[in-house]
Amino acid sequence: MPFPEIGGERRQRAMVLLGFTGGVLLILAGRLFQLQALRGDDFAVQAETNMVREEYLPPQRGRLFDRHGELLADNRVSFNLNWDAGHPHYADRQVFRAAIDSLASLLGRDAAELEQRAARHRRMYAPLLLRRDMTYVELAPFVERSEPFPGLTIGRTPLRRNPHGTLAAHVLGYVGEISEEELADDDDTHYAAGAVVGRAGIECQYESLLRGGKGKTCVRVDAMGRKTDLFEGRWVEPARPGIDLELTLDARLQRVAEEALARAHRERGPQDGTPRGAVVALDPWTGEVLVCASAPSFDPRDFAHGLTHAQWAALNDDEAHPLLNRAVQSAYPPASVFKIVTTLAGLHAGIVSDDLVLEPCWGQYRFGDRTFRCWKKTGHGGVDLGDAFEQSCDVYYYQVARMLGLERFLDYIGSFGLDERTGIDLPDEREGLIPSMEWYRRRLGTGPPEGNVLNLAIGQGEILLTPLQMAAFVGALVSDGVVRRPRIARRARLRDGTLVWERAEPEEVRRLRVPDVDRAYIRELLERAVAGEHGTGRRARVAGARVGGKTGTAQNPHGEDHALFIGITPVDRPEIVVVAVVEEAGHGGVVAAPIVQAVLEAHIGGIAASVAPDSVGAREG
Repeated sequence: MPFPEIGGERRQRAMVLLGFTGGVLLILAGRLFQLQALRGDDFAVQAETNMVREEYLPPQRGRLFDRHGELLADNRVSFNLNWDAGHPHYADRQVFRAAIDSLASLLGRDAAELEQRAARHRRMYAPLLLRRDMTYVELAPFVERSEPFPGLTIGRTPLRRNPHGTLAAHVLGYVGEISEEELADDDDTHYAAGAVVGRAGIECQYESLLRGGKGKTCVRVDAMGRKTDLFEGRWVEPARPGIDLELTLDARLQRVAEEALARAHRERGPQDGTPRGAVVALDPWTGEVLVCASAPSFDPRDFAHGLTHAQWAALNDDEAHPLLNRAVQSAYPPASVFKIVTTLAGLHAGIVSDDLVLEPCWGQYRFGDRTFRCWKKTGHGGVDLGDAFEQSCDVYYYQVARMLGLERFLDYIGSFGLDERTGIDLPDEREGLIPSMEWYRRRLGTGPPEGNVLNLAIGQGEILLTPLQMAAFVGALVSDGVVRRPRIARRARLRDGTLVWERAEPEEVRRLRVPDVDRAYIRELLERAVAGEHGTGRRARVAGARVGGKTGTAQNPHGEDHALFIGITPVDRPEIVVVAVVEEAGHGGVVAAPIVQAVLEAHIGGIAASVAPDSVGAREG
């Protein structure tokens, strides 16, 4: 055989090449098996992910009802304009900036602010909500211009609806769009970009119940990131609706209170005509709040649509503070309403009794080098305790305070915890102020003058209480002596009616150390102040009903006096306590008493007693 050594070498090379080729093919086959057989499902999911984009479905927020089932807040469909600022079309900076300028012009918004928000949403890979609740007419220009703005879409989402407008606005509160910081803190189970959260009132307090849970759907997108159709796959999850709340509020009484408060301002309000004040009504046996009104008010629907920076600034800069819930966030001198407590202090110390007559009232009282005046310039003459309470005689209570002494009086009134937060289920409740000897020492560096007790005894000086604190204390005093935590939410239900929770039992906070006989006597005095011939609360009378009450006129260093009144009915076993405070409106018996009368009358269905306008004193304590 010729050239045998060459043939052997070629065969060896052929075998090596064949082995190498077989090895490569084996490796490729193994890899193919791994990709298709072992990890095929994983890569299929990744492939779907590349062409499918998740979109979140906002939940229906829980509804709010009053105690009788009247709807106070629910949801309706809103057409919103959304923009995907992260669309590949806007990768070029100049294209993105041109789109911002055009959209800002069409929407009437500030381009810089819009660009800032769009940049944040690009980082979050989430569409930007440009405007909520647009009509077909408002949407038309954007539909016509959809080609120049890839990623511009129209979405349908629930919008918060308050069918009664401003009614109980401070209690219900309002919602607003979630911030970037809040979204970052979320555990990714409740919110998505553009979601709304409760910002005030019940909407804020019970956000965890009302919000529901976000849903999720998927859409196919093309290479440019544009939607093509819905993707029916395993990632589609329905949104979970929020839980409905039934509140303790009585919408009918709330409406009466707000109308009466507004009417009082129209007749006797401050010079600028802006209503300022609050009305609170509660059931003293359960702590359930029937009325919680504050003026001036606001419209929660404005917040649902979304406020501009200018609108938000206008609300915050408004000197009347319309967002302030004066029922729980403003404190006032209780004025002569506090004579209830001073009377209890005198009874507790054993220094006063029903028939105790002190020095006659001639319109003023001299203590040291100061003259303390009575609200009635001509004085009340000689009066006993019952007469002094009925006519709200300041001079009589100056003398009671002097007999008590400052330290003993402060110790007694401090024992009630009057100034502590009531614990109502509303956010940002403020404390009141009941000074103590230690408080004076910290503030003044020394003990207060002994004469301070005279002012404190008639509810002036440093004492400050919220309308709710006054109502809660008097409610306990005229019922069974138990201070109960005021509450707004009564029960929670799922959409199908399933009960989630119910507050069946009142929550006891403390018991007043006041004997039953003293509490019964206070109820008698309250009735005399309304039903008595010279009672300062005569304008709170309701025909056919036993009504009790106490007037107050608080000195205001910034303007005219504040008017106060607290009323109860029926006197023998009160089922409702009402407090009204009207800022810069004058006399409690003239201005605040008719507000309480209107609420009491609406509650019991009575007819108001006729009171001649000139039968009430010009001013009372």
